[in-house]
Amino acid sequence: MSKDQSYGFVIFLISIIVAIVYLVAFFAPVVGLPQYWHDWAVGIPVLLFVLLVLVISGWIGWTMLTTPPPAPLEPEPVQATTPETEEDSASTSRKGSTSSRRKTKK
Repeated sequence: MSKDQSYGFVIFLISIIVAIVYLVAFFAPVVGLPQYWHDWAVGIPVLLFVLLVLVISGWIGWTMLTTPPPAPLEPEPVQATTPETEEDSASTSRKGSTSSRRKTKK
């Protein structure tokens, strides 16, 4: 057996032993063990799951907080700095409307 296989075997044995102990503790009142074994068998995994969810959500928040925003894909167009007056905007809109009409012959 290689070194990796022996580590895998040890991990497998430990997981089987922990599973058996957990099942005995979970069904403690049925087996004749004290009730607090069952309470701990339910409480510890719930606590670990809640902590895991909180750590993952905190990690996501920290990553979003510390990651700089992405660079824009294309540069923003430069806008004119001269303000338009009402007359200029009205003449521009009239020009656009007349040029879009079709002239028909009678």
